[in-house]
Amino acid sequence: MLAARPSEHWEKLFALADALTDADLEVTWEGGPEPGEEGVSEMPHAIYSDALDAVLSVLVGLQVIVPFDWSAWHRATPLFPDGNGLDQAPVADAARLATTFIRAERFSEGTIQEAIQSGALHAILRRLRHWYQNERQ
Repeated sequence: MLAARPSEHWEKLFALADALTDADLEVTWEGGPEPGEEGVSEMPHAIYSDALDAVLSVLVGLQVIVPFDWSAWHRATPLFPDGNGLDQAPVADAARLATTFIRAERFSEGTIQEAIQSGALHAILRRLRHWYQNERQ
């Protein structure tokens, strides 16, 4: 399935990933327990940079994010949470790990921040790039 995606989409992903700066990987938080206007409280939520959002969007567009039982997989795999060993794993595990972080963000704010801090995001991108350059047919 990954190999069916056009080269220009993969190249866009890698160009966006290469352009990420430390500032792009900084995560800020908004909201909190203090009531705002009219006494309404907003749950804390992570704010990711436009550059990082672009990388995540291309991952989704490339269909790297796949439907599977990610919540069970991440509890059983040694690749979660830091992507340690992903370089030697099948590329499908990079898709699974990316899916885990992106889907988990919907349920637990800051999961993508965890992927950044643990090095998992870089491991995912590195594994996808290696597959694209050396294994893709």
